[in-house]
Amino acid sequence: MSFVNVAETNQPPLATSSSISTKEDATRQQKANAKAFTQYEREHSATLVKVRRIIARNGSPSSDSSLYDAESLLSEADALTTAMRGLADSSKSPFNTIWKKKEERCKAEVGPLREEITRGVRKMQEVSRKRKEEESNAEYAMSSSARLLNEQESLLLESQRLCAESEEFGASTLGTMGIQREQIQGASTRLHETISMTEQARLIIRSMIRKAIVNKIVLYFVIGLLIVLNGLALKHIFSK
Repeated sequence: MSFVNVAETNQPPLATSSSISTKEDATRQQKANAKAFTQYEREHSATLVKVRRIIARNGSPSSDSSLYDAESLLSEADALTTAMRGLADSSKSPFNTIWKKKEERCKAEVGPLREEITRGVRKMQEVSRKRKEEESNAEYAMSSSARLLNEQESLLLESQRLCAESEEFGASTLGTMGIQREQIQGASTRLHETISMTEQARLIIRSMIRKAIVNKIVLYFVIGLLIVLNGLALKHIFSK
């Protein structure tokens, strides 16, 4: 009986020791969770500080590398927020409500930064689009200038060809004019010769006309003389 009584008297202390051990384990777990949550919160804050620094450089991420870094940091912040949510949901501590509020506050801090990064993305896309348009316009202007230069070069070559043809035609014309000048000079010489011959013929004709007139006068004189002589001869004959 005394053994039973001893056993009965020893049972409550065993139960108390087990509950104390469970409470200690729970306390250690809560401390570990609190420490992990605090570490996540610090890392989350440090990550957001890095994102804010990237944004503060020029007001928003202004390059592909800074944008990639900011998005990577936000992904890390999301992972830390998820871990904080897991600790807050799994913890049975009376502070889990406070942890959830902290987790929600951390999550709310990410929203404006993500919007800022989104604006940076849009701005960068707009800048890239404008740059492409400017490059396209510059390429079009260069192609137009090149086309205009090619056209001007073609016109210049055509002008040079026309000048060469004109020079060749002018040289041919000068040659023709030289030949014609020689022909005209020859014709002029022949014309002078013809005029000279005509003048000589005119003089010859005048001389022949004078001779013919003289011959006619002499002939008429001879005929008149013969008539007179014939009349005297007839008169002499009839007078016998």
